[in-house]
Formats: sequence, C-alpha cells, structure tokens
Amino acid sequence: MHFLTKIIITVSLLLSLITTRAGAQTLALRTNLLYDATLSPNLGVEVRLDSTWSAGINVGFNAWDIDKSKNKKWRHILIAPNIRHYFGQKRDTLNHYSFNGDRLVDVRHDSVAIYNSGHYLELDAIYSHFNVGNVKFPFGLYKSVRDRRLQGDLLALGAKYGYAWILARDWRVEAEAGVAVGYAWFKEYDCDHCGTYYGKGDRIFLLPQLGINVVYIIN
Repeated sequence: MHFLTKIIITVSLLLSLITTRAGAQTLALRTNLLYDATLSPNLGVEVRLDSTWSAGINVGFNAWDIDKSKNKKWRHILIAPNIRHYFGQKRDTLNHYSFNGDRLVDVRHDSVAIYNSGHYLELDAIYSHFNVGNVKFPFGLYKSVRDRRLQGDLLALGAKYGYAWILARDWRVEAEAGVAVGYAWFKEYDCDHCGTYYGKGDRIFLLPQLGINVVYIIN
C-alpha cells in the first residue's frame, strides 16, 4: 500500500475515533493561520472530556513545490494528537434571543465552561513525513536544508502555552507558543532534481511551535 494512503487511512481512523467519542459532547474545529500562511492547509479537531480537559488531533500538509525550477520545496504531512488542560475557567453569560409565542424574548445562556476565555496548556505528540530542500528557515533554523534535500520522517513531543478569547457564542481565537523535542531520520540528496544521493542521516532537533488559531465551536 502506498505510504500516503496509509497516512490518510490512519488520520481518518483517528478523526473517526475522536468524533465518535464526542457523541453529544462539545466539538471544536480550528485552523492555525500562521501555518496556513506557509501554504499548508491544516485542521484541528477538539473534543471536550470534562469542564477543564479536552483531547484532539491536528493535521496539516504541503504537497507542492515552492519553486519547481530550483527544486525548492517544503513538502510534508503532519499528524499531532494532543491533550489540553484549561485553567481558571468560568462561565460567561451570553445573550441570545428566541420566540415565545409572538414575542422576541432575551434569554440568558451559560456557555460551556471549557470554551470560554482563559489560559491553557497543551501537550502533543507529533509525527511528520517530509521532503524538504533548498529552503531558508527563519532565525537560522535547519541550515542543513539550505543546500541539500532531506527526505524522511520525524517524531516529537511538545508542549504549548496558550490563551483563548471568546469572539461570539460559537467562535473564539487563540494565541499559543511552545517547543517540541524530536528525532528525525532521513535520506540526504543534492537540491538538484534527482540530485546526488549522499546517504542516510538522523538527528535530535528542537521544533518551535507558534499559532494564531481561529476556532468554531459545535455545541
């Protein structure tokens, strides 16, 4: 079976497990705008476990060359199951309106506590299959891919601190930052198309994690 097909099946099973677990629980969908800005579509699914804990999975991919003439690319697929703990949650009272006979009535509603404004800590496990070459990352990161192409896999464990703001009853925005520590194994090539093969390599690395997330809450 093709490797990408295996990844798609694995992700589908994980998403199915999470949404099945959700049942009547509250579900949230999110996308990281900073990740989107790198032309890498991504989606996160989060399920409330209780008033302060949730579990979920984030998936992202990039399947095209940045500059085909220079074989410049950041192709990858990323899968990151995670668990969150929300601190100091309190119930926000939101107004909404409903009809009572022929009258429009202002109804007070307590929103689900876990999806209110507040701090959170997220722990995640990360897997990625990548094909990266001829790319300059910011802050001098990953200099080995500036003039080489690396194709392989990585595993990492990470932690992020974040803060969420409620925008409306079903929407919120999050800002988060953290770091992951991981191990990567790969094959190394010249950046040229079908370039010289230099052999296999592996290394331990740090992976910065930043996010500006837009979240839609499904009650």
